[in-house]
Amino acid sequence: MPKSTLKIDFGSGYNPKSGYKTCDITNAPFLDFAYDGEKIIGCKKNSVDEFYLRNVIHHIPNLKEVFLMFHFYLKRNGKIKIIDVRKEYYKQNVILDIIWYRYVIPRNEIWFSPIYRDYFEILKMIGFTLVEQYYEDEKEVTIWKK
Repeated sequence: MPKSTLKIDFGSGYNPKSGYKTCDITNAPFLDFAYDGEKIIGCKKNSVDEFYLRNVIHHIPNLKEVFLMFHFYLKRNGKIKIIDVRKEYYKQNVILDIIWYRYVIPRNEIWFSPIYRDYFEILKMIGFTLVEQYYEDEKEVTIWKK
């Protein structure tokens, strides 16, 4: 019997990646998992094959704690795929976030960093290995392995 695969779109909110379980900071009834600021409710240690984060990194105030949590839930050789704004486009992105999350669709619970934060060193310090990095227009894509 083949082992099941668990892939979680972390921060998926209202637009999840097809084929992935959903997880966000809200307790919306359509989500598969909820992140309570410390843990993923309903998720077990060493059970996740991949975390997928698209446009999420700049919304996480405590990167180290979240990456440590991913390490806890990921299986051996599990992966994190991060797609986020490149450093050179970060200021424009913050302006768009302010307009979007404070005026167009007011969601004051959504935090965003006013400055670009280099998350590479945090992931390396925790023990993740960068296996792939490339650019898609204004986005940087990185894949990390536990």
